[in-house]
Amino acid sequence: MFKILTNCFNCEKYLKEAIDSVFAQTFKDWKIIFVDNCSTDKSAEIIKQYPSDKIEYLRTKKTIPLGEARNFGLQFCDSEYLAFLDTDDIWLPNKLQQQFEIFQNNPDVILIYGGAIWIDENGKKIGELIPQKSDDPFKINLLRYEINMQSVAIRNQPHRKIEFNSKYEFAPDFDLFMKIISRNKTEIIPEPIVKYRKLSNSLTSKKINRWWVETKETLDKIFFDKELSEKYSYEKQFAYAKVAYYKARYLMTQNQTQEAVQVLNEYKNLSKQYFGLWLLAHSKLLWNFIHKFKK
Repeated sequence: MFKILTNCFNCEKYLKEAIDSVFAQTFKDWKIIFVDNCSTDKSAEIIKQYPSDKIEYLRTKKTIPLGEARNFGLQFCDSEYLAFLDTDDIWLPNKLQQQFEIFQNNPDVILIYGGAIWIDENGKKIGELIPQKSDDPFKINLLRYEINMQSVAIRNQPHRKIEFNSKYEFAPDFDLFMKIISRNKTEIIPEPIVKYRKLSNSLTSKKINRWWVETKETLDKIFFDKELSEKYSYEKQFAYAKVAYYKARYLMTQNQTQEAVQVLNEYKNLSKQYFGLWLLAHSKLLWNFIHKFKK
């Protein structure tokens, strides 16, 4: 059985579409663990219209951070397999069936993820992410993070506790999934299995600041392991370069141009892209113009 962790806070707008996509799965042995984080809209009313044997409704006593809310729900996810669905996203009908078959045929596989179709607020396709098939998914995700949380399925194991970092606001999934795939067999489905809704709210300076801090902490913890640090020394540079880029983005929002240049200076010779970013940081006007269109 799959237990599907779904967290909700005032999610009435897209909730029915998300839940209906689970009921439309060709694989039927599942149950949704639905965590209502003290919603004040009609989310509870909508979810209680579905059969209670397929959805376990839980409500927090007060509104809590997302990582903490996810960990609260994980306490009830004692099934063999675990999956995730946010309330504004959609699963394609064969998602669970594909992952179940991979788990059944590969008992050493711990985590599976696949591709995603990007949609806007109205459900219109605006792009897609097709992950690269690889024998070393950890290496790939250091160079380019490709794990869409909605596409993930995890094999539960009694000796390994699955837990999000409750302190993290913007990168708890990166923290959990990168730790898992750094040490465990991972399988990739190189085609879309979900639809991921990209909402139009832009990155705030707070989000950018928290993202680079949380991501760097995760990388520091992973590469404290000397064996991993040496094995992935090349890819590690690119992972930390991306952190530096977001730190520079934050510094530029604080009018700390020279500090941003210094942060990027370490990585300017890594690639043409980072050399270009380093040059761009010397001009706040050009930097702001380019990033005006970058969400």
